[in-house]
Amino acid sequence: MRRLLYIPTLILLYLLFTAKSCDNQERADDVSEQKQITLSQDSIRSNFESDTLSNASLRAFEGMGGMKLADLGDYLMILGDTAVAETFREKAREMIRGLFLSENSVVRLTGQENPGIREVSVNTLLNPVKGNPVISGKIIPDSVRVKQPLKWIGKAIYAGTLSFAYIPEDKMNKNGPGPASVSGTVDFLVTRHEKNFGKDTLMIWDVFLGNKE
Repeated sequence: MRRLLYIPTLILLYLLFTAKSCDNQERADDVSEQKQITLSQDSIRSNFESDTLSNASLRAFEGMGGMKLADLGDYLMILGDTAVAETFREKAREMIRGLFLSENSVVRLTGQENPGIREVSVNTLLNPVKGNPVISGKIIPDSVRVKQPLKWIGKAIYAGTLSFAYIPEDKMNKNGPGPASVSGTVDFLVTRHEKNFGKDTLMIWDVFLGNKE
């Protein structure tokens, strides 16, 4: 009889100990996960707030600069298309402004038909005037190259130069872009600025097209 009473008692004890063990394991997992989150946050903070950048980080920022230059070509196509709704064109203007450090920065173009360097300011790109030619065409994304790698120039700023091939709108045909007839260059910078992360404010590194004034 006692033996029969022991069985449910043992089962109950087993369930209690198992539940407690699972609860302890879950708590341990939560603590471990929280530690991982804290370590990740510390790592991000360390990389963001570092006073200098490693060679690997500089190469990554050069790639990001190239992508921003390719994006510039897409936004310019939208901005220059009068058939596009003004809302979208204004958004493209806003995106172009965000790519550059300053509206006084310039894009330098060299054409085969018109030798010499022509400088076009970002302000001109954003506010074209009738009769005043601006960039209107397509930047070839695959043509974007790092002409001068990023180098430290002081005061938490790295500077370099990107190059690209450009097809003016009047050289584009109905079957797609024709051969590129214009090449161009634009400076780009990696510098630090404040950015909000929830309740925290960190000084982080970011890349911008344009030149230091």
